[in-house]
Amino acid sequence: MGENAITMNKKNIQFLLIWMLVTACTSNAQMTVTPIIAPSQISAPTDTPIPTVAATPIPTDFIPPAELITSGDWLRPNVALTFDVCQDPQYPAGYDSALVDVLTRYDIPATFFLGGDWMRTHPEETKALASNPKFELDNHSWSHPDFTQLSDEEIAQQIEMTEELLLQITGRHSRFFRPPFGFYNDLTLKSVSQHGLYTVTWDSISGDPDPNFDAATIFAEVKRTVRNGSIVIMHANGRGWHTAEALPAIIEYLQARGYTLVTVSQLLEIK
Repeated sequence: MGENAITMNKKNIQFLLIWMLVTACTSNAQMTVTPIIAPSQISAPTDTPIPTVAATPIPTDFIPPAELITSGDWLRPNVALTFDVCQDPQYPAGYDSALVDVLTRYDIPATFFLGGDWMRTHPEETKALASNPKFELDNHSWSHPDFTQLSDEEIAQQIEMTEELLLQITGRHSRFFRPPFGFYNDLTLKSVSQHGLYTVTWDSISGDPDPNFDAATIFAEVKRTVRNGSIVIMHANGRGWHTAEALPAIIEYLQARGYTLVTVSQLLEIK
């Protein structure tokens, strides 16, 4: 294969990945699922009122490095399963309780990156996630914008409003921030750091936002991309179309291969 063909193939793969991440929080397409373990339960947004959320500066006495983290130690057989739970306010998303049930049944630690607007419409689901001591909850912005197009003030508002609502609902702060779509620039990294958070993306993709990816394809993608120290990205907002079906096979495969499943903070050894 020639150099031009390889370059074009990489560009096509990058475009496909970006498209899948965009649709994960903005698509209003109908979900079609063929359950294997149990019927997938995708809850709709609730009407539970939430107090007015203001952008409140996050108190911090620690400023982490202004750098991007995509994985943990490649020499240790640890893997972090992470799940984005986000929505564009114009396209409300759901909650994949079947996926959470799988994690609970297998007693698996997991990290959820929560969008502020999603928490606003899913306060009870947010509390349910917080009630599991093996689940870690982190910041995924308020309305899922492209952070490379925002000013420092707009970035701060996105982070602080989400952090304030997370604190109101769960009583806890996050340690990590995942930029929407994985898009970031130097300003993003600096602002996130100044808020006392680490910027974390991923190095292992599942492709689960693509409705054409069935459970077997999602499983195959994780097998293809996972390695020691991997951070795997999936979705728990109802737009990981077949994630709940694929998850048991993913968990069993990783454990059989000798991987230890951990949260992001455990993977990076950050308390």
